[in-house]
Amino acid sequence: MIETRRFLSKRQWRTVEAFADVFIEGQGEVISPAQITANIDAQLATMSTNRKNSLKPLLWVIEYGLPLLSLRWGFSRMRRRDRRRLIEKRLAGPGATGLLRQLARIRSLFLIGYYGDLRVHPSLHFVPVQARVRNQPPQALTPLGLPPLLLRPPLPGEEEIQADVCVIGSGAGGAVVAARAAAEGRRVVLLEEGPYLRAEEMVHDEALMVARLYKEGGLQTTVDLNMSILQGKCLGGTTVINNAISFRLQDSDLNDGTNAGLLDEWRRSFGVQLDAAELEKSYERVEERLNIRRISPDIAGVNAALLFRGWERLRQTGQGDAAFKSNLFRKNLNRCGACGYCNFGCPYERKLSMLETYIADAVGDGARVITECHAVKIRRKKGRVEGVEGERPGGKKLFVRADKVVVACGAIGSSVLLMKSGIKKKVGEHFSFNAATPMLARFPEKIDAFDAVQMAAFVDGGRFILETLFNPPMSFALTLPGWFEAHFDRMKAYDHFTSAGVVVGTTGKARVKRSSFFRRLVGPVKYTVSKDDLKRLKEGMTLMAGIYFAAGAEAVYPATFIDCEMRREDFVAADRVDLDKVAAHLDRYVRTALDLTLNSSHPQGGNALSDSPKRGVIDTSFRVHGYQNLFVVDASVFPTTINVNPQLTIMALADYAWRHGIR
Repeated sequence: MIETRRFLSKRQWRTVEAFADVFIEGQGEVISPAQITANIDAQLATMSTNRKNSLKPLLWVIEYGLPLLSLRWGFSRMRRRDRRRLIEKRLAGPGATGLLRQLARIRSLFLIGYYGDLRVHPSLHFVPVQARVRNQPPQALTPLGLPPLLLRPPLPGEEEIQADVCVIGSGAGGAVVAARAAAEGRRVVLLEEGPYLRAEEMVHDEALMVARLYKEGGLQTTVDLNMSILQGKCLGGTTVINNAISFRLQDSDLNDGTNAGLLDEWRRSFGVQLDAAELEKSYERVEERLNIRRISPDIAGVNAALLFRGWERLRQTGQGDAAFKSNLFRKNLNRCGACGYCNFGCPYERKLSMLETYIADAVGDGARVITECHAVKIRRKKGRVEGVEGERPGGKKLFVRADKVVVACGAIGSSVLLMKSGIKKKVGEHFSFNAATPMLARFPEKIDAFDAVQMAAFVDGGRFILETLFNPPMSFALTLPGWFEAHFDRMKAYDHFTSAGVVVGTTGKARVKRSSFFRRLVGPVKYTVSKDDLKRLKEGMTLMAGIYFAAGAEAVYPATFIDCEMRREDFVAADRVDLDKVAAHLDRYVRTALDLTLNSSHPQGGNALSDSPKRGVIDTSFRVHGYQNLFVVDASVFPTTINVNPQLTIMALADYAWRHGIR
């Protein structure tokens, strides 16, 4: 055994090692199955979530249930050849349907165990950040040296705190409100469930950072397990781990039809009476504070260049809609070093997340920030709330008595907290996502796509948006399709790949449901991909494949369950991409949402804005219906999806909410 077991039982360790022995398969393996197992065990032990316990029954099924389908007993006791055949037959191919297909998703655990190990990276021709040409002296990439935040945790024996404003959640919504309130002299207490990680604690180790910074250790999914939901759980919330992309609701960068009339739709369907001119002022204030600017081609790198090259060539052949707009993203960055690790925190303090901006402002103006404090319940009394009951490490209780309480726990957490507090009418309804599926492309030449900002450019297709996204090795491996040698050999060409996400705003038929059983095992979000959502995803996938072929790709890989590699010679003739043939190919392999890898970093809704309590949870002063001093300010207030990256709109609405309601 490589390492003392920390999470897995002795039997589970045997199962994991036996699976790793056949799954990571190819010439040039860098670490052993035992080392992969040790990595998986350490990763699970590091995660502070009950969700990881759901993996234990899956391992039991692999060890005992799966072999029984072939009249065998004990997966780890089978011969290596037989183990591989069993996986090929039951998990890796068309025979994997229903529960077997869900079981097959456990492959991600082994990809994390192998490609999350830094010893593997040189075999992929991945160049560490500090060794890249752009970061050699005198341009060495170092932290900016910002002073650490001076937090004030409860003193020993301090069980109650008095506040004018208690804000629950330190992400895009909560941090803005806390800063605005503190700047006006209010006594502010900001509660955050996650930890405060300083710059020196953020390292280029994907597996470790996911465990430390992500909600549920990155394991959060919809109830049907079909879509991963990625959110931050740390001081600064998701702004610490996002890509800093900043779109307005009706942005001049977008197509004329994208989100046009959305505020009018909210007014007609939900009775939302937002003042558009005042919201515009809030956007301007936030953009100034966060230094939101167009990124430069230098940090955008080859990922953006290939997107623009392919898109322009499609347009030249009449295959690209002239109404579609493309551009580099605008972002809240400060002298970005293009390390490519935005989703794992910025150790160089170059991302202007809430940590570096609004939380720092709030602390500077006297706000008290308490981390690792889980808001258990909002205490209510006769149409008002008295404060927030919290729980700190070791089961220590804390009550924040407040004149006003602002809930900003994120689209999922805010609904769950309200329901736990006995506030249930319309809560959890009108929930939606920006759902995404990856598209990967291999080029004949070495392109080193990792040497750039993680997300750089987009094409707005109206019904979908295409966004370049290139991940460090572990996250890239999770999106790359294939099993055994096919996956292993593709990963060895890592420096020849680029990738993007196809993003659609989903219909608002999802729900947040509070169920202790499902919440502990698979989460509270119930969502089924609609036919139109799937249709729009496939339209975007078709165009994205066409763009990559037009840019010169030799192969394109949709992130499908059944491997459907698309080779250039089958879809390109006389330098013209046959988009109809691409669409037909995708139709054969993508019949339902279960055929795709899906994820979202943008859950929205659950506490819809509406001046009618029959339609929504909060009015347009952001006050919860029926309560004088309880407010909600985060992505949960969106009545419908806003189709694009939401952080800027969340911040602008928070600024608006303070000035036109909470204040």
